[in-house]
Amino acid sequence: MNPNHMVAVHDFSPETLAAVAAHLEASTEFEHLVYREAELDAIWSLTGFAPAQHADAQRLHEAAHRAHDLVGEGWPQEAAALLRAFL
Repeated sequence: MNPNHMVAVHDFSPETLAAVAAHLEASTEFEHLVYREAELDAIWSLTGFAPAQHADAQRLHEAAHRAHDLVGEGWPQEAAALLRAFL
């Protein structure tokens, strides 16, 4: 795992969430945080298309939005914890 590389977000599976969370935990530079925000944006977008009756996806959608805000505030560890709650 290298925080200089982006995680390919094609879904919001546990594997994808774990990879993004691990990258969040290792991110220390501004460029890393920009990558993490993009990954969280992708998760947010994908969960936004999930059926309304899929409660877990709706909660993850909200968590991805909050995690994105946390990364922007310089709190990637806390953002990772939000994602890990879905594993």
